[in-house]
Amino acid sequence: MKSNLSIPAGKSFTLKAFLVLWLLTLPIGLHAQTAPDGASYLQQIEKRYENVNTFRAKFLQISKAPGVVKTEKASGIVYLRKDGKFRWDYDKPEVVLIVSDGKTLWIYQAEDKQVMIDESFGKKLKRFPYTFLNGMQRLHEDFDAKVLNSKGKMVTLELIPKKNLKEITKMLITFDKDTLLIKKIQWVSSQEVKTIITFDDIDITSKIPDSVFHFEPPEGVDIVRADTP
Repeated sequence: MKSNLSIPAGKSFTLKAFLVLWLLTLPIGLHAQTAPDGASYLQQIEKRYENVNTFRAKFLQISKAPGVVKTEKASGIVYLRKDGKFRWDYDKPEVVLIVSDGKTLWIYQAEDKQVMIDESFGKKLKRFPYTFLNGMQRLHEDFDAKVLNSKGKMVTLELIPKKNLKEITKMLITFDKDTLLIKKIQWVSSQEVKTIITFDDIDITSKIPDSVFHFEPPEGVDIVRADTP
């Protein structure tokens, strides 16, 4: 069954912004150093990513659009792999699945019994500067950085785009100096939408099987095929 994709207003931000969210929500481990500056942190991040191949964590996403009083919240589990595969399992406020095997993208909305399938998604990803985990090894090329604050074991780094990245105007990352992993990412989109992603139970050592990054639509759902660019 085929139809045009229809996204209710209450869900529009989560689904439209998922790609930016996926590009940003990656684990970062830093080697301990005495009072490093922003540039030093970027160098350490890039070096650390040489050995980070998988990422799994619980997440909480909070979003606020300009002129909108209500703040949107969503949560679930995210899986990422360095070869370009990813999966976002939203369980609250409703079940939404966003998954890709690096070639095809599936967006499944359980409540609406609808799935969008984009078989050209892999080609589209080549247009973005940060694809997959290894894209984080080039942060210094597109961002200037400064230490915004340091309280206790938490440090916040501000990343400022050197050039127009279209989707991002500002980004903050907060990490735990004890675990040396990112605990929070905040960014402002070109539409002035503010988003905060908080991670918990981070795992960057376990293998993630290919089956996690594939989706078979249930019987009876409405299937929407994305247009080929």
